[in-house]
Amino acid sequence: MSFDLRAVIRPEVQALRAYHAGPGAAPGRRLVKLDANESPFALGEALRGAVVRELRQALADVELHRYPDPEARALRSALAQDLAVAPEQVLATNGSDEAIQLLLVATAAAGGCVLSVAPTFVMYELGARALGLRYVAVPLTAQYALDLPAFLAALRQERPRLVFLAWPNNPTAGLVTDETGIERILHACAGEACQALVVVDEAYYHYSGRTVLSRLAGFQNLVVLRTLSKIGLAGIRLGMLVGSPALVEEINKVRPPYNVNALSQAAARVVLGHGEIVRGQAAAIVEERERVLAALAEFPGVTTFPSAANFFLMRTAGPAEAVHQGLLARDIVVRNFGHLPHLAGCLRVTVGTPEENEAFLTALAAVLRREA
Repeated sequence: MSFDLRAVIRPEVQALRAYHAGPGAAPGRRLVKLDANESPFALGEALRGAVVRELRQALADVELHRYPDPEARALRSALAQDLAVAPEQVLATNGSDEAIQLLLVATAAAGGCVLSVAPTFVMYELGARALGLRYVAVPLTAQYALDLPAFLAALRQERPRLVFLAWPNNPTAGLVTDETGIERILHACAGEACQALVVVDEAYYHYSGRTVLSRLAGFQNLVVLRTLSKIGLAGIRLGMLVGSPALVEEINKVRPPYNVNALSQAAARVVLGHGEIVRGQAAAIVEERERVLAALAEFPGVTTFPSAANFFLMRTAGPAEAVHQGLLARDIVVRNFGHLPHLAGCLRVTVGTPEENEAFLTALAAVLRREA
């Protein structure tokens, strides 16, 4: 008797590749991690004095033998205040990845379509295909901008239920389109030819300063995603889905119970009360981003693309894998996208501390000299 796992795992899942988050540091080796779009600043270093005591007390008061508040009411109230929306418009999630999954589960239908762009955040496609949905991606232009006529044509042809737009986009770092383009897509997804939710993923809002939250009142099919993972709280895995109260009520029906743990709820409430720290660190990262991009403009054979995030995309004249490995040999970890369609020769680099960025620039110069 033998058991064949392939007989029970759906073909759609067998065809997938698991999401790869990148290498960790080997024992005794200290890497400069510029591959995961995290903030390089530990909030604990900024939360001094009374604030750090507040955080410690909040975590100490958590009753770990009890389940967390299943509706995360106090947290949702704090998030709503931060976003200037009503609490009933906010759903707290285990990272924005869970928000993406909940939207896919709630809208999934046999033969259903999910529409996005290429390249973009891989979890849109991974989540859609895992559910057996059709995933259609409209290629961005050579400069990684949205081809709006092609996208609108795809809406009419494919009639998706769900549209994903990362804004700024990952891994290209740009905004791909402006608010007018997003509004045209929202109108197109609320007509006879197409009825779809338009999900604007604003994971990097703190670095772009651009948001479509103000459009929520005018478009019932608009959903905005946010996360705290990019501003120094990646370890607590907290995201949020923002939309109309009616939409949030429906998505909440497929949310797992107790999806946001009690420690994350407590920590987030404290940090949300000190937004000036987050804004200060984000401003410092944006300043570093522009300094590093200016420095790279002097590197022969390196092309960079405009960034509105805490990372940037660059293309090298030689193979991206060789540059990636050369940097890794010098303890610098960046993300290699050169093997993917539309991203030949491209590496994605997170903006680090000034010291980390200098180490990256020095290492890159050495690698490029060796490759020349």
